[in-house]
Amino acid sequence: MSYPTYLTYGQRWHDEIDDERHRQERLKKEGRFKHTCRDPEMSDEERLAVLVEEVGEVARAVLEAKKLANDVHGKALTKELVQVAAVAVAWLESR
Repeated sequence: MSYPTYLTYGQRWHDEIDDERHRQERLKKEGRFKHTCRDPEMSDEERLAVLVEEVGEVARAVLEAKKLANDVHGKALTKELVQVAAVAVAWLESR
């Protein structure tokens, strides 16, 4: 099967999302939080709350970048977008 070129280009993001998923699981093992969105113990309502909280952090990064026009905030936006994607992937993994 051949894949569109955007998937090859997007491999960097897939890797970053995968790294974030591993980080989430490591933090759970370290006791930083009880569950990840992958765990069957979480309800869809709880998963939605986690996802919306992450989207809120994206909104904050966008607003701060617009106010300060600083590359640090561009990096923050990228980090937050990867976290949103990783939470969504974890939720999908629970299905």
